[in-house]
Amino acid sequence: MSSQIPADRFMAMLERIPRWPGEITPEIMHAKLCALGFEVSLRTVQRNLEHLAETDSGLERKRTGRESFRYQYRADAPVRVSPSLDDHTALSFDLVYAFLRELMPPETIAALKPFVREAGKRLADRKRIAAAKWKDKIHVFPLGLRRKAPRIRPQVRDVVYQALLGDQVLRIAHASRGKKDPKEFVISPLGLVVRDYLIYLYGLPKEQNDKEKKQVLAFALHRTLEAEILADEPYVRPAGFLLEDYEKLCSMPLEGSPILQLKLRISESSAFSIRECPLVGRQVVRTDPDDATGKGLIVEVDVPNTVELRQWIRSLGPSVDVLEPQFLRNELVQEISLLYNRYFQ
Repeated sequence: MSSQIPADRFMAMLERIPRWPGEITPEIMHAKLCALGFEVSLRTVQRNLEHLAETDSGLERKRTGRESFRYQYRADAPVRVSPSLDDHTALSFDLVYAFLRELMPPETIAALKPFVREAGKRLADRKRIAAAKWKDKIHVFPLGLRRKAPRIRPQVRDVVYQALLGDQVLRIAHASRGKKDPKEFVISPLGLVVRDYLIYLYGLPKEQNDKEKKQVLAFALHRTLEAEILADEPYVRPAGFLLEDYEKLCSMPLEGSPILQLKLRISESSAFSIRECPLVGRQVVRTDPDDATGKGLIVEVDVPNTVELRQWIRSLGPSVDVLEPQFLRNELVQEISLLYNRYFQ
């Protein structure tokens, strides 16, 4: 194959043929090669692509006209990595896959599988058995109960990713939580946030483009039913926008003050965990002066006023006692009373 195509152009062409569902025409390939400085005719590019399709079992061509074809690699076509994978890069692919498959939707993980297969072949080589043994020495356990990620429509995922990479405006149909009927939005997509098993698309609605204080919205991808790129719409990204500044969009804030000054009486074992992995915000851990054993501790920390805060407190069970704010303590007292009546009445 490479004997009929100069090596540098051969590599450039292979790198620019996309995997399904992407595709490329000879005309687009010709333009890309010319932009790279290759002096080659369109007819030569057509012949080269025809030859590649005939000799590479993973490459497919589809007729789109009497004399026009589109080229793409099959979704399961083997991955060619140049330079070839070394042992530790192959191991990295394997470990990344082990970690991400607990966090990402199956459709996204599927895109990694060709690379993971190639890494597996490398690690299975008996000559590299020392590196391969690492696979038996590392395992990733999810936090809490295992859960299945909700399905994201492949066509939605692909269009959203393409729009994000190309800074292109999207029209999406999105059904809010608990609602069946979707609502249409035209947005400039700003980024993706992964939270537990869910992926959120952050976007700036078109009607916010001209406002001085722009309101960014978050859309759960699994509840996005349709997505379409609007190539003629102007893309807008707010000045100084950073995804980490918008964490609240995919949490569930409650009415009232957005930040609570939380004060807890907490057991020594639970406090140990908080010291190792402190809560984000100003956190102080000190001895509880009212604890006769001398082992009780007081934690004071500023935290977001969210549903997730309540879930975390509940997860600690009898190891924690909320002292302040009083309204939060009252909430938990009512919950505990309801649970007691449910189980013992």
